[in-house]
This record gives sequence, structure tokens and C-alpha cells, in this order.
Amino acid sequence: MLLWIIIALLTGAAVMAVLAPLGRDQAVADPQEQARRVYLDQLAELERDKADGRISLNEATAARAEIARRILSTDDGKPQPRRMGGHGARRVIALVALAGIPIVSLSLYLGLGAPGVPGQPLAARFATSSGGENLESLVAKVEQHLAGSPEDGQGWDVLAPVYLRLGRAEEAQRAYSHAIRLLGSNAARQSGLGEAILEAQGGVVTADARAAFAAANAAEPSAPGPRFYLALAEEQEGDTEGAAAGWRALLAEAPADAPWRIPVEQALARVSRPKEQPGPAAADVATAEAMAPAERAAMIEGMVGGLAERLQAKPDDVEGWLRLIRSYAVLGRPVDAAAAARAALEGLREPGQRRRVEALMADLALPRAEAAP
Repeated sequence: MLLWIIIALLTGAAVMAVLAPLGRDQAVADPQEQARRVYLDQLAELERDKADGRISLNEATAARAEIARRILSTDDGKPQPRRMGGHGARRVIALVALAGIPIVSLSLYLGLGAPGVPGQPLAARFATSSGGENLESLVAKVEQHLAGSPEDGQGWDVLAPVYLRLGRAEEAQRAYSHAIRLLGSNAARQSGLGEAILEAQGGVVTADARAAFAAANAAEPSAPGPRFYLALAEEQEGDTEGAAAGWRALLAEAPADAPWRIPVEQALARVSRPKEQPGPAAADVATAEAMAPAERAAMIEGMVGGLAERLQAKPDDVEGWLRLIRSYAVLGRPVDAAAAARAALEGLREPGQRRRVEALMADLALPRAEAAP
């Protein structure tokens, strides 16, 4: 309704702009009358010049006679009517202004505009925005709103996936946390939170990310995203069989045209390739603890020692380092686990691999620097 009121006001202003000049007196003065006025002004000026002594009496008399002659010549004895602008033309212009402008304007708007489209809410504008500058402008407006209304859960819920889309992972993590606190937990928010943590940690499924994906899976067991990342967590923890089982189950239920089939197939192929056994798994070490002390010590010493020696020769094996660190942690040897983690950080060169080691250190609460003696 407000839009139509604005349109009516603008149309009225345009019509008045056309009609105002037409309402003024368009009379055209008689040319003979204009000439007589000029001659009378000349007579008045002549009298002033004579009074000031700028011309002589004879010159003034001659000039006065000439001006009088000219005045008489302008009068041909016929009355000169007062001419007005063409009334017919003015009426046509007025009709065009009153009817034509509104009709043409409305026709153009109905043809080119979209008066029936309802206003888009903020979430819809975020979803359809394709211009980076426009999206950033919308984000800035929502941020300004949330700065004054931090308890607006809907605002955080709208902003969180946009942050994630823009690659602002830490801000997305904070926004999802606010949305969950204010609006409650659901599959979409928990999955988004897990993805934000995952991106912020360079692709490592940390304990917090895994908890978020587990909550999302519990709320919506059929959702493929949380299941994929939970299987990825199994892989990163060294349980490649568990990861493969999770991805196989996901593919078995996936439609043939599912867009996420390809990354799942690639992940499954990665863990299904034959690999050199790098050393003891955490489950193997835990099983060894149930053996007799002497047997357990010999078994563990052999497995862990062999893995440690192999990593000295091949320090770029991130999976081996992660398994060695977990093995020391399961055995209750945090000092050795921390030393292995520091050795891994020295041997690994790829930032993504280093972040995986750092994330495991954080999960196990291992010190990053060796304590002073």
C-alpha cells in the first residue's frame, strides 16, 4: 500500500510540473503598444537632458517633434486586440498531462516492474544474492543490527551460514553457537557448527566438531553431511575400517544422482587402498593391556618402538605420527606423547598435516613446548 501512495504522489508532482506553466497568463503584448511605450520613455529622457543642459532648446524641440511623429505613425486607427496563447492547444496539453502521464507511467511500471512480488525477507535476500559487494553490504547491516540486539537468535541463524559461505569460519562458529543457544539445537545448526569448526581447524574433525556432527546425526539420521564427517573423524583417528563402513553405508542409501556421491566415493577409495601397516592402533594397545605384564610390555615395546624407528626414517607420514601419539597416550605416557608430537611438527611440512597434529595435541592436552628441567 505504501508503494502505491508513493507512486501517486510522484505522479501528481509530475502532472503539476506540466500544468503550472500552462496556468500562467500567456498574453502577448501588442507590438504597437510596446513601440509607444519606448517613444514615451525617449520623451522623458529628452526632458531630463534638456533640464541638465546637455542639449540646446532648438535640439530638444527638433527631437521632440521627431518622437511625436513616430508616436503618431504607430497608430493606424485600428484597435489592436490583446492576443492570448492558443486556448485549444493549452487544453490538449492539460489533458495529456492529467491523463497521459499517469497512464503511461502505470503502464510502464506494470510492464517492467513486479508489483505483485512480496517483499523478500533478509534470509531470502542472502540466499539469492550473487554480487559479493551486495552480500557484504547485507552482512554489514545484519552485524550492525546484532551489535545492538545480540539476543536476536534469528539474526544469528541467518548470518551463520553466510559467514561460512564467505570463508569466515571462526565468525560462523560463533554465530552458530549463538543461534543454538537462543533458538535451540537442530540438525542444520549443529551440522553448520561442525563444518565451521572443521574449516577453522584446516579440515581436522576435532572433538567439538565431532560432537556437533553427532548431535546433527541424532536429530536427522538420514542427513548425509554429518554421517560423512563422522566417518572422516574415524579415518583421522586411524580407524580406516570404521570410516570405510560409514561411507559404504552412505553410498548404499544415496540416490544415483546425489551430488555428494563423488566425494564419498573418493574418500572410500582413499581408505580402501592397500597400505603399509604403520604401527599399533590405539585399540591394539588397549588389548595388549589385558595381557600378562611381561607379554604386554614386550608386545608394546616392539610395536611402538618399531613405529618410532620407521617415523625417524619417514618423518612425513602424518598418519604414523598420529597413531604413535595416541599409542603413548593410551599407555599413560604423556611425556612420550608430547615428545612424539613435537617431533611430528618438526618433520611435517604441509600446513594441513601440522594442523592435524596440533588438533590432536589440543584434544589430548599435550604441551606444545618441552618443559624446562
